[in-house]
Amino acid sequence: MAFVESLGRRIYYERRGDGPVVMFCHGAGSNAATWWQQLPDFSRTHTCITVDIRCFGRSVAPLDEFVMDVLAQDMVAVLDRENVARATLVGQSLGGMIGLRMALVHPSRLAAFVACDSSLAINHPVLLESIARRQITHQAVTIEERSLGAWFVAQHPDKAALYAQINHFNPSAYAIAGSDWGAALAGLHRPESLTPVDALREVGCPTLLLVGREDPIVPVAVMQEVSDLIDGSELVVVDQAGHSAYFEKPAEFNRQVLDFIARRAAY
Repeated sequence: MAFVESLGRRIYYERRGDGPVVMFCHGAGSNAATWWQQLPDFSRTHTCITVDIRCFGRSVAPLDEFVMDVLAQDMVAVLDRENVARATLVGQSLGGMIGLRMALVHPSRLAAFVACDSSLAINHPVLLESIARRQITHQAVTIEERSLGAWFVAQHPDKAALYAQINHFNPSAYAIAGSDWGAALAGLHRPESLTPVDALREVGCPTLLLVGREDPIVPVAVMQEVSDLIDGSELVVVDQAGHSAYFEKPAEFNRQVLDFIARRAAY
């Protein structure tokens, strides 16, 4: 476990394993601990770097720094600290938004990009409508109900509870007012912050899009549109999974992502 200073803040990360580097970037309901089902499999053949994104977990920062270009620069700082020239970035939801920004702004640092259940913060009307609907209703349900498929919550209440507990270590769960946190998340989807859909054609690294069939935020049909725009990208749909397929179906997720990295990553 370590910290790196990036733009005046201490960003927490962990490194384990050996081999080509895979950097894991969590979503807005998690932190670095959420990848516990990935690390045993991936670290057998890869160096794994897990990060607490700025404003999450141990990466303490004010909300006015919760800006996409800043979050992407934090990932570059971690790679620089660890002397990593290129990594595969695996990003869930918010992490996928950071991954897309990395692919467009820091393309030389990515061997491949895996976006998991992520809106990518692109200016797509269907995604923006589903995100707006989620922001209106999210206070009425728990974090696990918002992010996990109904099948998973019913069949694995223990893991659903763990998912919630991991989120509770974030300042947004105990130290930041809900209205302030909601405004910070909404800021990522202001018109001036969004990536134009056409910019997807500029993504040059090997890209895998993975989405749960029950994802209430990221429809499969939209991810097919995205895949059609990113040259050479691949799309995987995970059945009986919601917005957190990596957590709900870890064996399938790990198999699909490791296979993609082995075939496509350009280290």
